[in-house]
Amino acid sequence: MKGLRVSLGKWKGKELPIPPEIQGHQNFTNSLVKKAIFSLIESKLMLYDLSYSDILFFDFFSGSGQIAAEAYSLDAKYVYLYELNQDRFSALLKLFRGIPNIQLFRKDATKHFLKWEKKEELGYVFYLDPPYTYWSETPLRMKEMLESLHRFAVDSKLPFLILSQIPEHQKLDLIWREIPFKLREYGSHSIVEVSNDPSDSHVLELEKNA
Repeated sequence: MKGLRVSLGKWKGKELPIPPEIQGHQNFTNSLVKKAIFSLIESKLMLYDLSYSDILFFDFFSGSGQIAAEAYSLDAKYVYLYELNQDRFSALLKLFRGIPNIQLFRKDATKHFLKWEKKEELGYVFYLDPPYTYWSETPLRMKEMLESLHRFAVDSKLPFLILSQIPEHQKLDLIWREIPFKLREYGSHSIVEVSNDPSDSHVLELEKNA
């Protein structure tokens, strides 16, 4: 099986290895969703007059590392990856070995997501794509993580963007109840967007997203 490929920036065309399966499952962000993710990021950076070199980029539940690889390829100031599975973490270490502005954590992202060093950054991008059971079986854990990230980002007074990839038809009435968000649908997947863009200052009607 061919590996995934970086689609943007200085690593454009670079092939990334397929990581080991976990419990017989392989789930990767498809090209449509990946394109949408980086289009959203680009629009926010333009809004805030920032570039990738101004931001810290966080790839929680990193898996294959393809999202982090795209951020690095686009010259993010610093990239943090979190992956708990040992085999996948080892593959990420090999992929990003020797790159000074990338740091990997073999940690449970839901418990260690705010334990990192500041780098004189001007903004943040937080990307979350956990196993889909996290949304359905442990929604309170995800709710607490997202609310804590949102509080941190707001308190920092810096521009930020939180993107969560979720399965289609995922109920949002519990997890994002206290956070202003936008829901964007892309085929069988959706992206929940949270930022301090003034145009995003309202919570969508929850019954429309249930």
